[in-house]
Amino acid sequence: MDTKTLLEKYFDGSLSKDEKIDFERLLAEDSSFRDEFEFEKNVKSAITLNKRDELKKMLHSFETTKKPKKSFYWIYAAASIMIFVGLFTWKNFSTTNYDTLFDEYYQTYPNTVSPTVRGTTSTDIQSNAFYAYDSGNYQEAIALFSEIYSKNGDDFALFYKGLSLIELQKYEEALVVLQKSNSIKISTFEPYFLWYSALIHIKLQNKKEASLQLKLLIESENPLKEVAKKLLSEIE
Repeated sequence: MDTKTLLEKYFDGSLSKDEKIDFERLLAEDSSFRDEFEFEKNVKSAITLNKRDELKKMLHSFETTKKPKKSFYWIYAAASIMIFVGLFTWKNFSTTNYDTLFDEYYQTYPNTVSPTVRGTTSTDIQSNAFYAYDSGNYQEAIALFSEIYSKNGDDFALFYKGLSLIELQKYEEALVVLQKSNSIKISTFEPYFLWYSALIHIKLQNKKEASLQLKLLIESENPLKEVAKKLLSEIE
């Protein structure tokens, strides 16, 4: 296999076991391959950082007369804005088109937890997990987030594992993971667990369950309340 294909498969998380061995060997022994890997990694990192800068600018321009009580609220409000850019042109459906609705409302959730870019010598599992997620290497991200959640029970690990499964179109598995959030007493990601669960139910054409998740969002104050109302009106 040529090195370009090997790199492409690494960054999209599709390396086989044997290919991963070849990849690690080349990274350790071939300086040209290592330089090419570093270049590709830096390009992806730059794209990620640019998205974060755009998110910060968007947040800075967002004004409201009511200030939230908790400082972390703005982080998730900003992420919500990013998720729902372009969702203000609405369509009326005589018959619900679930795939169209899912595609219209779904956006990849940004990394709001660990902005550190992984270095080649990093041993920090959280940084590695989020680097894999930011790079679109979702298979590796799933394995790392699973390990974090197994060790520490961190809500963010469960959440981003579920998101990674969605990105790989493993919707049923993602739903099982996201529904485990019910065992977490307090989570800052709670509205997002509900939102992405609702989107999966829409993708799977489970109208009743999708409506239930959206109504739970509407019942409380959170950054997703208004868009949840809009989506609910689309499916009812």
